[in-house]
Amino acid sequence: MTLAADRQKMLQAAAGWDRIADELRRAKGNVSPHQTGGDEFGLLAEAAGIPAEHDAFIEQMTAALHQGAQQADDIAQALRDTAKDFGATDLDVADTFHRADGTPR
Repeated sequence: MTLAADRQKMLQAAAGWDRIADELRRAKGNVSPHQTGGDEFGLLAEAAGIPAEHDAFIEQMTAALHQGAQQADDIAQALRDTAKDFGATDLDVADTFHRADGTPR
């Protein structure tokens, strides 16, 4: 049995997850200033009597964006760590436990 991986593609995928995390952080930065501003949301929120609901919604959005960014960071790091592990594997070392066809010795 042979296990193979393209380390470069793993690193490219990690960079993609890093970009996703950055976008989520930017979105959080755009949303969070409005977290306690339900009364400033505008005439519609005030007229509808929902400034508190607006604040709760923004709080949940901020938390979700924060958690999403953290998870994207974790995925990116896992891909980098896996690529590093594959890179540290010495493919030139002879397998003394198996024959060339993969059967046990």
